[in-house]
Amino acid sequence: MNAQAGDALPLIMDVDTGIDDMIALLIAATAPELNLRGVTCVAGNVEIQHVARNTGKVLRMVGRGDVPVSIGASRPLQRRLRTAQDTHGPTGTGYVELRGEDRRLGTTEYTAIPASRYIAAHINRHPGEMTVLALGPLTNLASAALNGTDLATGLRDCIWMGGTLEERGNTTETGEWNACVDPEAVEACLSRGVLRRIFPLDATQDVIFTMADLEALPETYLAGVVRDAIRFYVGFHQKVDHIDGAYLHDPVALIGSLLRPDLVTDSVALPLACDTSADPARAGSLLRTDGRAPVSAAVAIDADGMKAELLGRLARAVSAEHS
Repeated sequence: MNAQAGDALPLIMDVDTGIDDMIALLIAATAPELNLRGVTCVAGNVEIQHVARNTGKVLRMVGRGDVPVSIGASRPLQRRLRTAQDTHGPTGTGYVELRGEDRRLGTTEYTAIPASRYIAAHINRHPGEMTVLALGPLTNLASAALNGTDLATGLRDCIWMGGTLEERGNTTETGEWNACVDPEAVEACLSRGVLRRIFPLDATQDVIFTMADLEALPETYLAGVVRDAIRFYVGFHQKVDHIDGAYLHDPVALIGSLLRPDLVTDSVALPLACDTSADPARAGSLLRTDGRAPVSAAVAIDADGMKAELLGRLARAVSAEHS
């Protein structure tokens, strides 16, 4: 399925494909409003080899093997890589593992251009046209910026799912996972005005998805893959957050930023910095600062509307034929 139209929004997604990235990719790859020009991979939820394989397989599942996949940073700018296998499973997709022996998923051709250069090339070729949606640590975007790519003026928009403002963090008391994995990358992007909009936990945790919500999905092979992945995610949240469901941060950010922005019911504009101290309890915390362009942060979501929109789009995605 090639869900591209002449007036569709040109988009690059930057992902560390775990469970919620997988759902976001399925929706974006089958959304007629989006022209998915490429997907760049960054280590985060799992190691880069798992991210790259998961990303390629997910795109193949919905017949989007035409979308280039670029492999990016295998570790943060300065810190040792930490992963979240307890949250996303040993290879990033919960109880299902998207390995090569599943012939129905085919193989993926990866572009030889590394992610930071891939993003830079698109900006240079199409200045002011591309939107980047970053759903993991910001290492690839920071690398591009640090190597001289003017993301602030070269992109049409740059959106990040990450950080937390008032909500308790999911990694430290004040830190969200994507920010805590590579705080230096977040600070590099904020200090250079790269990020225009963010979807912190304050917004993405407004919606809880349960296994019962997934019962409405059609009975397809792909729906089974999705259920097996999210079932692992729900189990983690039951144990850690004591909720009978899971937060699907990344697809909520995708829908709220690009597909149904009307579902964002409140946002604030703040000049932000990211704590890069050696103290692990503080590093990755977003701080209000002065002298920087404000970033628009979504802080409230229409939960019922978002749930209905996400499940409807996911149902269409898992009905797509494999290539």
